[in-house]
Amino acid sequence: MSDAKQFDAVVIGSGLGGLTAGALLARQGYGVLLLERNFSLGGAASVYKVGGLTVESSLHQTSDPRNPRDPKRRILDELGLLDEIEWISTGPLYTVRGGPLGEPFALPAGFDAAASALAERFPAHGKAIERFLGSLDSIQDALWNLSGESAPIGKSARRLGACAPAASDWTASLADVLAREFGSDEALKCALGANLFYYGDDPRRMWFIAYALAQGSNIGCGGAYIKGGSRQLSLKLAKAITKAGGSVRLGRSASAIETDADGRPIALRHVNRKTGEDEERVATRSILAGCGPNIVGDLLPGPARAVFDATFGARPLSTSLFCAHYGLSAAPTAVGLTDYSSILLPDRMTAFDQYDAAGLLADAPKGALPPLGVANFGAIDSGLWETAPVLLSVLGLDRIGNWEGVDRDVARERRELWLDALLARLERDYPGVSALVQERTLLTANSMRGYLNTPEGAVYGFAATPPTTPIEAGFPRTPKTPLPGVYLASAFGGEHGFNGAMLSGAEAAKLAAVDLESSAGRA
Repeated sequence: MSDAKQFDAVVIGSGLGGLTAGALLARQGYGVLLLERNFSLGGAASVYKVGGLTVESSLHQTSDPRNPRDPKRRILDELGLLDEIEWISTGPLYTVRGGPLGEPFALPAGFDAAASALAERFPAHGKAIERFLGSLDSIQDALWNLSGESAPIGKSARRLGACAPAASDWTASLADVLAREFGSDEALKCALGANLFYYGDDPRRMWFIAYALAQGSNIGCGGAYIKGGSRQLSLKLAKAITKAGGSVRLGRSASAIETDADGRPIALRHVNRKTGEDEERVATRSILAGCGPNIVGDLLPGPARAVFDATFGARPLSTSLFCAHYGLSAAPTAVGLTDYSSILLPDRMTAFDQYDAAGLLADAPKGALPPLGVANFGAIDSGLWETAPVLLSVLGLDRIGNWEGVDRDVARERRELWLDALLARLERDYPGVSALVQERTLLTANSMRGYLNTPEGAVYGFAATPPTTPIEAGFPRTPKTPLPGVYLASAFGGEHGFNGAMLSGAEAAKLAAVDLESSAGRA
């Protein structure tokens, strides 16, 4: 085992949270080492090849940081990256079909445009629609900058006042608020929440505030895709680390965290991911986990692990997803699929609270399908699919239990049957799309767990369930952990998605910087 120089902070994992934390700390002059067990950067923010098909790992759209209200903007500005990335508008937030809606409905970007479109389609609820969207607007504007902070909101009158728009619905579920505002109009509820699988799996358990933050940003700022794929953002963040003197190492797995008697990190050991050998020891005063808390817990010595697991071990995890990728011989516009983002609700769905269908993939398809999201990358100037095969992605809810203990051949056959069933659903709305398919692959919750190294394939960190504590206690998910000098720099430390991961990383970096300055003063 070799000893290397000391780093002020070691980041485990190169997801957007870890990359953001590392880039901000390096820019402030701290010595940063980022370790990534894979041989490519970005985690969910990456692009890779399956056969001849280029696949976008996770990004369908994110709120557009060109809008001054976007929560990522200040981070990208601080790092000088906002204008280094080309952001492509994705048009309406989505067009939803099926379920109780009848005719398709397109939800446009912009609160005024969304209110107008919804009121035209559902005229009996004009005032309630305006009130509901106004609530999203206020919550998104007031809370995003506070969502990663660990200090209780109630300790600051200014902060508590800023959070007033959220106070009345702080412990409410999305289903609670939709029922209060729109009664039994299930079509309107579906129009407003059709893309729920990007946040959670069940409106009855989905925290309204988490939905308001995410949906409010998307409606208010509009959606955007990164030209060249989400890997462009990951590469820029990694370059910001190395340009500031930090180090990024791929193919290295953290093997152990050493702590002092108080549980504070003093060193981290890491090995070659392929061989498990070539162990190196790095002295450090801070660990930023761009990975799941379970990974950190396994690296800690006994006493510190017990403290860590007691805090995070019992927290419910978010849903997982499946994603079917089809490579087409021509852009889907050739068969009438012109929308970039579509939501296909199943025929069986007559109420919004029937949304959770993650258990369907536990068996071969038997007619019933889950709600589906369709990302048509051929509809925008993505910079990646200018020639065939053109990517068309279909996603929906999944859970790890659908695939655990399943024979490999059985799982392969089931994936092929689901690829057939999903394509048949597309063919119904867009005749001729099946004939364009050249390549196809289905990633499951098991795939998410393997590639992202996230517990049970949880793609959004901890489940965004309503808190049991009042607003004065602050956000239920923060980057702070019970161990000094150890922080969560991922969706587990805040909200989910690109916004949540980057804000969690930024807050983790801020907490680490304060602690590093304090510990330097004590030395």
